Amino acid sequence: MNNKDFINGAPNLVSEKLYSLFLRCSHALSRGHHQNAGMPPSQQRILSLLASGDKITQHDLLDIMQIRAASLSELLTKLEGKGLISRTKTDGTKRGIDVEITDLGGAVVTEYTHNQQEATNELFSALSEDEQRLLVQLLSRLIEDWHNRHHGDSTCHNSHIARENRRHGYGEQENE
Repeated sequence: MNNKDFINGAPNLVSEKLYSLFLRCSHALSRGHHQNAGMPPSQQRILSLLASGDKITQHDLLDIMQIRAASLSELLTKLEGKGLISRTKTDGTKRGIDVEITDLGGAVVTEYTHNQQEATNELFSALSEDEQRLLVQLLSRLIEDWHNRHHGDSTCHNSHIARENRRHGYGEQENE
């Protein structure tokens, strides 16, 4: 059966084909068909957050990352051990700790960002820019629907999608 058969076939065949394709894409991504600079995504996320601004308290990072305190502490210890971040006690408090990226950490983020852009360009090179924009619209709509079904209120989630779309150069018209 070819793709034309699926397009002209019953809706459940199209849905099954979509599901199969999503699984294959997920598998390809999870198998490392994109490069991640040899660092776990959670560590990359912390470095990216720190690179985008000034110091962040460990407590604020905990709120942003939405992980257990022990897990965050372990991640920060690993990053600190690699010389990518530094932690200092916040002035005037017993328990407050400021976390900031080091120069080495900034260089790692710059290299990671460059590598990620190259990998992303390669991943989607089979699609024209217009096709990529359409895919962004369709996937955003799917994710929003899935989120609404499982979590109800989509205000926070929708603002996150809009922020991500703006960050990647897709304006509000792309979300309609």
